[in-house]
Amino acid sequence: MGLPSGFGSILFEGLVSAMLYGITTLQTYMYFMHYSEDASTTKFLVIAIWILDTLHISFICHVLYYYLITNYAIPTSLEYIVWSLPASLLVNLFVVAAVQCFFAYKIYYLCRSQVGRLVTVPIILFLLTHFAFGVEVVVLVFANNEFSYLPKIKFSALIPCATALVLVEVLITLSLCILLYDSGSHSAFPRTKCLLNTLIIYAVNRCLLTLLVVLAELVTLVDNQDAWAMGIDFNIGKLYVNSLLASLNTREYFRSQISGLKPDLAINAVHFGNLPKLSGDKEIPKGGKRHLEVREVAAMAVAAVPSLDRSIGLQKNREV
Repeated sequence: MGLPSGFGSILFEGLVSAMLYGITTLQTYMYFMHYSEDASTTKFLVIAIWILDTLHISFICHVLYYYLITNYAIPTSLEYIVWSLPASLLVNLFVVAAVQCFFAYKIYYLCRSQVGRLVTVPIILFLLTHFAFGVEVVVLVFANNEFSYLPKIKFSALIPCATALVLVEVLITLSLCILLYDSGSHSAFPRTKCLLNTLIIYAVNRCLLTLLVVLAELVTLVDNQDAWAMGIDFNIGKLYVNSLLASLNTREYFRSQISGLKPDLAINAVHFGNLPKLSGDKEIPKGGKRHLEVREVAAMAVAAVPSLDRSIGLQKNREV
């Protein structure tokens, strides 16, 4: 199976991937400008996924240059898979795994220990399944570098890999929405309920685009559109990176929604377990379960703690 009939889709998806990488770089810059006081582990994660994303776009550029420039007008070269293509798949696996582990940890962190285990264990299992099948695909493609070999591993590796990723996305989306909805239903503050509803919308939007793209890849694999599936895979990692950076960079916005004031440029990281008791905060125990209130409304533990003392003082001055 050669690739001439579908290489235009790979070129198009490669250009889209380059555009998404630009957005990734911009969001990374914004993160370090506004959240320099975050925990070292979070900053290390951001740096690591940006480096992986840079490596990934480099591999994509090499793939396009190899087929379209170096081997232009050499049809036989389109029958073989260049080494940078499976290398880009491997980098994508690490990016997706890092981002999904981040959201799974935040879901566990916001739940009770027992409930957190019940929710996050299936997510981790499907994530490990996706990673295992992905590594299998990379190894097999490295060992058999012909495009004609891909249909032979479609049902044994390619489709199970994409299916596991779809299940992970569905579980994370449902977990975030149920967690936030349950917290909002027990809240006594209308503004808290409104903010939690907003966070539910953000959680759905975060997962919806990546879920649709992963489903598109799964459909193209089943329909034997290997060129489109390959091109779509170029952008999956980019979407995951941007979803993580967007969740981190929106903390300032949610902080302003909580305090009702214009946010500062620098915000401290949240440590939910050590929050001080302040006026306006409320914790409602029910059946041993913590319900998130005003300052615990970040679905992905990314809402910042507002400087309530100064905010309350300013609000009082306004009322006077």
